[in-house]
Amino acid sequence: MENVVETVRFKLNEGTDVQSFLSDAEGTTAFVKGSAGFQYRSLSLNEETQEWLDVIYWDSMENAKAASNHFMSNESAQKMVSHIDEASLVMATDFVKMSICSSSL
Repeated sequence: MENVVETVRFKLNEGTDVQSFLSDAEGTTAFVKGSAGFQYRSLSLNEETQEWLDVIYWDSMENAKAASNHFMSNESAQKMVSHIDEASLVMATDFVKMSICSSSL
């Protein structure tokens, strides 16, 4: 079984309060952590382009797709997504072919 990385790239809706968005994103933690096969998640911002990147690692494509299919039925996820400019949204789910972690992690 190969690990999978799910990436979601997006911009926020014009006028969105970043702290409100981050609070709502944090609200999805229980859903994501409780999903089968979850391994790791990070949310980052390119301050130059104002583009966000949500990265989630899964233990299999099956588990990644299952979590993605159920994400929007979660009330916390709906709050987070309400801040996102849908026209900017780009999602991908790919097989990890190489990874390196710090020995201190």
